[in-house]
Amino acid sequence: MEVVSGIEERASVLVVDDNPLIRSVVQSLFQLENYQVSIANNGQDALGILATQQVDVIVCDVMMPRMDGYEFFDSVRANDQLSHIPFLFLTALDTDDEVKKGNLSGCDGYLTKPFDPETLISTVHGKVLRSRNIKRSVDQNHEKFRKRVLHTLSHEFRTPLVAINTGSEMLLDDIQNSTKDPEAAKTKKLIEAIYRGGQRLERLVNDFMLLQQIEAGVAKGMFEKRSRDCCVGSILNCFLSSIDSELSENEFIVNKTLLCPDKKIKIYEPQVVEILKRVAENSIKFSENIKQLDIAAYCNNEEVIISIGDYGIGFDPVKIKNSINAFSQIDRDKLEQQGGGLGLAIASKYAEINGAYLSFERREKGGAVVSLHLPLTHCPSH
Repeated sequence: MEVVSGIEERASVLVVDDNPLIRSVVQSLFQLENYQVSIANNGQDALGILATQQVDVIVCDVMMPRMDGYEFFDSVRANDQLSHIPFLFLTALDTDDEVKKGNLSGCDGYLTKPFDPETLISTVHGKVLRSRNIKRSVDQNHEKFRKRVLHTLSHEFRTPLVAINTGSEMLLDDIQNSTKDPEAAKTKKLIEAIYRGGQRLERLVNDFMLLQQIEAGVAKGMFEKRSRDCCVGSILNCFLSSIDSELSENEFIVNKTLLCPDKKIKIYEPQVVEILKRVAENSIKFSENIKQLDIAAYCNNEEVIISIGDYGIGFDPVKIKNSINAFSQIDRDKLEQQGGGLGLAIASKYAEINGAYLSFERREKGGAVVSLHLPLTHCPSH
């Protein structure tokens, strides 16, 4: 398959015209140039296509039923998700006044019928190249900004946080010897609040930096260099050791069912342990009455499933999937939650790096079950 010169990925064009003959001719022209072509009869139908498909450039007639070209153009430009798409008019309205009106609209080009095929193709091709060059430049600037943010978080945030956390911890130790002072209790509560705030901010900064490193490919590189075959039993032992103090502090008990301790999966163990740890921390945070975690590991012919069940407030599985997006939390307007909503986002990305995925279900008697699905090492499909 020949690739359009100068364009690394196959470009897509949306052709909007109520004339079936014009649509067919233009569609054939672009397909011969290896473009992916979508067609619509009018602006209303075209908006429906844009809601479900990504498009590199739009070629549109002016006179159409339901929604004409100018109305469609205004709708595209008014939509933040679509306004960047190059927009060309291809119309039989060729008088000087109409051409002037078209150009004044702010479109990216105004071509008249009958049109020269080479002119149409070269014009569209040029718009796609420019659009992608702009996107590449924006991506490069975004990467530079990301690195600056990481530098700021690493140095400018962590340095004062160390002073806050260390200082408040020392003050708490000192105030234990001043219990006879009537003001000591108030001072202690204030220092404890400062300490908790510092710890909370430090966790948020660390999570944000970790997510940025994942996005930059650092975590994937670690997996590629250090992944190895691990036994399920060993993974669970490492995971339980990592949350032992938190389980004790919150008086949680663990009901463990291990049906496949010797099964092997190829993973980078610290990342998988981190996935399970973050899922368990969520369960602990949202369980107030029944303080129990049901942890199970079992397998089928293709994968190992490690599940963590709780008896907490539960969740809507659809909302939990949406909350995986960075900084998103479930029912944030109803529940007071600490953190920036990065826990599940990080867990999900680590799972993807290790060839795994998370699934979510609600328990009938309350609570939730989150399962990590990991491919077996011997599975032919992997």
